[in-house]
Amino acid sequence: MSAANPTRTDRTALAKAIESKVEKMPMADLLALASTLNVHVPAARQTKRRGEPAEAERRAAPDDRVLRGGGVGPVVSAAEGGRLLDAITVDVDSKDWIESDVLGAGALVTWLSISRGTLDNWRKARKVLALRKGLRNFVYPTRQFYRSRPLEGLDLVAEHFAAPEDAWEWLVAPNRMTGGKPPIEALRDGEAPAVARAAAGAYDYA
Repeated sequence: MSAANPTRTDRTALAKAIESKVEKMPMADLLALASTLNVHVPAARQTKRRGEPAEAERRAAPDDRVLRGGGVGPVVSAAEGGRLLDAITVDVDSKDWIESDVLGAGALVTWLSISRGTLDNWRKARKVLALRKGLRNFVYPTRQFYRSRPLEGLDLVAEHFAAPEDAWEWLVAPNRMTGGKPPIEALRDGEAPAVARAAAGAYDYA
């Protein structure tokens, strides 16, 4: 096709090709093209279409978005920071978690008058905390049982700790989230939901 003397057929094909291309252009690009070609744009067409992003929004990459948060709060002195931390932490020198009375599986099933299968099922469901002794054996803190059954809520605590030993250490230490008493005592008092919430936040201030 000669650019200097196009035929009518060539002009029609070219016009259709351009029209097809223009129909797919975003409104912002159409307005820019109209400005370049000196084409008058009706006032109604100059406004942003409903649902179409503004030019600045359309060109902005996702990484350009500004994230706004609440910040880290006011800066306090070291002394004030220590006081605030003291208010939400508990100093524990107790060794209750390693000095707790424990029984092996055989002695425990006799003490509780249950079957070995029942104890194994409790252990696999994490309804009791079984502390490892060697490669294949376990011992069980007796403090976690009441009336031949594990205290309700032990499984809700165990799911928040990597190892039973970690869970037991947390259970027997005084905790401000359970009124200053060890969570194991709160479980014994029937406060399983409160203990579960405390366990979920056990590492919030780690």
